[in-house]
Amino acid sequence: MHLITRAGWGARPYRTPSGATRYARPRRGVKIHYLGSHYTDRPHDRCAAYVRSLQDSHMDGNGWSDIGYSFVVCTHGHVFEGRGLDRRNSANGNTSLNEQDYAVCALVGSSGLTEPTDAQLHGLRDAIDHCRREGAAGPWLGGHKDGYPTNCPGGPLYAWVQAGAPRPQTTPASTPPPATEEEPVPLMLSESRADDTQLSVTSWVDLPFADAVIHKGPREHVTVVHLQLAADTPPDAEILGRFYLANADGTAPSAYLPIRHVGPGPHQFVSAAPIPEGRYLRFQALAVTQHGESLTVTHRTLSGPYWTV
Repeated sequence: MHLITRAGWGARPYRTPSGATRYARPRRGVKIHYLGSHYTDRPHDRCAAYVRSLQDSHMDGNGWSDIGYSFVVCTHGHVFEGRGLDRRNSANGNTSLNEQDYAVCALVGSSGLTEPTDAQLHGLRDAIDHCRREGAAGPWLGGHKDGYPTNCPGGPLYAWVQAGAPRPQTTPASTPPPATEEEPVPLMLSESRADDTQLSVTSWVDLPFADAVIHKGPREHVTVVHLQLAADTPPDAEILGRFYLANADGTAPSAYLPIRHVGPGPHQFVSAAPIPEGRYLRFQALAVTQHGESLTVTHRTLSGPYWTV
């Protein structure tokens, strides 16, 4: 599942108290939505901006406390966290319907792009499974139109929902040849430590790891950093994270690297950019809170495979 947290797509803080409303009972299941307006597909690096525009429309146009959906799935199969698993959505039509089911929206429209892509169907299936596995969703599955007078989620998506939301058929990949001695062998990083680092809302804070597991180029890698916050962290707090390449002493940082935010928690960050010779991978974090409070990191882990090239 390619989960992009609220911090990952740059969500605005939700309004309180309404935006902090928790579900009062387990969900019956999941309702699938579409945009109900014209939609033109776009490169994946523009999807986060579109989700931000949806949030602006819902908050500034509809007067809602946040983006209405629990999750949003782009045509590239990435799942954007909206209100998530715990906070009640506002997309299903009324309070009772919002309380009853999660709301998962596919970025397809009533005109323009109307057919979901295979990657998007996989992402929708990932979101459904996530709601059932990690949330409190029961097995029921339907469309927005089930119980509310609307055309949403449109003909193609509703037919998929009625078929049980199957994953698209894929052609099995051919078996790769066995590795030879010349092929690089992946190694694993693993570090976990207790912490009491204070994250500021005004400046990025470097979070170093042990010298034995700092990446030094030339190297290919998939590095996962997970941060755990103190128990008294405000519920609306977020963390922004970024990777960069620097000299051994931390000077002369490069442009910040592309980053992916994935589950299972909201404060997990992944980088997979190659590291050139003589450069080191470093990580920084920034607190985002409504009243400017700093955040305390109580534990952090580093893991992932790497290949020396």
